[in-house]
Amino acid sequence: MTNDKKAGLRVKKAINQELMRNTNKTQILKCIKERQPVSKREIAEELGLSTTTIATFIKELQRERMIRSGGTGQSTGGRRSVLYQLNPDYSYALGIDLKVDRMIGVLLNFKGDIKGAKAVDLIEQDEWQVSRLLRDFIEELLAENKVTLQQVGGIWIGVPGVLNRERTIIEFAPNLGWRNVNLPAMLAFEQPIYLENEANAGALGEVVFGAAQQVSHLVYVSVGVGIGCGLIINHKLFPGFLQQAGEFGHMTVEPLGERCRCGNQGCWEVYASNAAALRLYAEKTKRHQVTFPEFLRQIGQGEQPALEVLQSLLRYLGLGIANLINGLNPEMVVVGGELTAVKELVYPTLLREIKARALAMSFAGVRLEFSQLGEQAVALGMGSIVLDQMLNTVN
Repeated sequence: MTNDKKAGLRVKKAINQELMRNTNKTQILKCIKERQPVSKREIAEELGLSTTTIATFIKELQRERMIRSGGTGQSTGGRRSVLYQLNPDYSYALGIDLKVDRMIGVLLNFKGDIKGAKAVDLIEQDEWQVSRLLRDFIEELLAENKVTLQQVGGIWIGVPGVLNRERTIIEFAPNLGWRNVNLPAMLAFEQPIYLENEANAGALGEVVFGAAQQVSHLVYVSVGVGIGCGLIINHKLFPGFLQQAGEFGHMTVEPLGERCRCGNQGCWEVYASNAAALRLYAEKTKRHQVTFPEFLRQIGQGEQPALEVLQSLLRYLGLGIANLINGLNPEMVVVGGELTAVKELVYPTLLREIKARALAMSFAGVRLEFSQLGEQAVALGMGSIVLDQMLNTVN
C-alpha cells in the first residue's frame, strides 16, 4: 500500500471517529433533555453506551456549561447517583410570529422554558417599516428579560407567506403585499435568522408544547387574516417539494366567488378567515371599523348579525377541514387563531359541519382540537426549532 493510500485511510478513520464522537455527545445531550433530571446509569441504559463513555461526555458538557447537576437520585442501597439536567442559562432561543396585524415573541431558555414573552399590534405593512419595528421589538424583548443578543443561539421568524428553499426570502406574502423580501438581511443581526411559514411553525408548536404531543399525523389550521395549514406526517414537518406545502387557504371553495389577494377567485380564506368574517359583518351592519376581537365580543353578547356571520364562517371552515381530512387522513386537526377565544360556542357547530362532508372512516379516526397555546403557538414552534438546532450542532 502506498504512503498516499495509508494517509488517506488515516484521515478517513479520524473523520469517522470524530463523527461518532459528535453523534454520541449529541445523543447524550438529547437524552438529558428528554429525561432530565437523569443519572449516568440511566443514560447508559437508554443509549446502550458504557458508563465510562457517558462519564467522559458528562464532564465535557459540564465544562462547556451545557448541563449541570440537578440533585441526587433515590438510594438503592449504595451511594446516591448524581442527576443531570440542561443548564437553562447556557443559551436562549427566540421565536417570533410576524402576523399581518400583530407581532408576538417568545424567549425560551436552553431547557425550553419560557423566559419571557411580548406582543404588540402592527399597523404598518411596508417591508422596510416592518423590519425596523421588528428589530426594535426583538431588542425590547431581550432587554426586558435581561438577555443580550450574544446569548441568543438563533432567531426563527414565522411569516404568513411562501418562502424559498433556503428559508431566507419571503417570495410571496399576499396578505402583507410582499414579494421577494429578504427579511433576515434587512434586520441585520449578527445571530443567524431563519424564516418558516407561520402555519408550519404553529404545527411544530402544538407538537412540542401543545395539544398534539405524541401525535404522528397532524393538520394545524391557522385562522387569521388569511388561512394557512401546517402538516406533520409521520412525526415530521411536511414542507413539500418546493417548501410550499400547506397553502390550503388558496384552494377554491367557490369557483365564481370573491376575488382573493392571491389573484384567484373563491379561495377558502376569502370565506373562512377573520378578514372574511369582518367583510361579511360590515356588509350586514354597515360597520366597517370593527376589529375581530370586537366581533367576537358581539358573538358573546348574542348579537344576531354576528351570529349569522359566525354560522357562515363555520360552514366554510368545516367544508375546508373536511376536505383536508378526506385527502390527508390525519390523526388530529388543531385549529389555531383568535377564534379559539369562543371555542366552546364554535366547537359543536364546526364538528357538525365537518362530519356532514368528511368520509365516515376518516372522520371516525380524527380528533378535532383547538390550540391550547393561544397566540403563542407559532412563536413557540419557532423557538423549539432553535433549541433543536443547538442540540444538533454540538462539537
